[in-house]
Amino acid sequence: MKYIRIGIYILLVFFLFFPFFILPRIIKIKNIECYNQYGLCSNEFLTKVNPVLGESFYSAKKKITDEFKKTKLIENYSFRIKLPFTLRIDLILKKAKYALQNNIIHETVVLDDKGVILEKVETTNLPYILTVDNFPNLGEPVESKKTFALEIIYGIYYLYQVKSGEIVNDSLEVKIPEAGKVIFPLVGEKDILLGSMKLILSRLNQEENSPKIGKVKEIDLRYKNPVIRFY
Repeated sequence: MKYIRIGIYILLVFFLFFPFFILPRIIKIKNIECYNQYGLCSNEFLTKVNPVLGESFYSAKKKITDEFKKTKLIENYSFRIKLPFTLRIDLILKKAKYALQNNIIHETVVLDDKGVILEKVETTNLPYILTVDNFPNLGEPVESKKTFALEIIYGIYYLYQVKSGEIVNDSLEVKIPEAGKVIFPLVGEKDILLGSMKLILSRLNQEENSPKIGKVKEIDLRYKNPVIRFY
């Protein structure tokens, strides 16, 4: 009787732990689903995990974990099996601050506060800059001039809720409602440039009886002394 009870306990332990220790080693992955906080993972991201198709869940999880350790994009991640043969991956990417959009090929990427590209997306609600330049790969930073321009547009969005600008001929152009176009250099002191813009716009708005109100074409901040051009 004693041995029967021991046998029953062994069987119970076996059936309790079978799904956790045995199944992951025998289930072969035929499909991969990948999601992050923005929606589906990009095709570029999926190319990094698709090579594990056909392997066991245990092996696939180990190899993908090793791959994830090489990237700077991911804050956290988890895996689970969706029976019978699907591996579900859930990612938390590092927080995006702003975006770049290539207006030639209509491609958009989101970036963190250091200018590192986190993900390709279809649409975004983040402040963004239009450019004709190609982007680096995921996990790589954009050049410092673009990061500077992104910081400028982020500041303008905070001040005036204008969320887009465009890099044109080595400068950033932003259209401010009722103030015309504001042109920024791609190097310099961000806070000084934004402060100068804010001061100029404030003074223009105070001149209620001035015939120049509504006639501003451009405010050019690329010079030591800002230049205001009128229609």
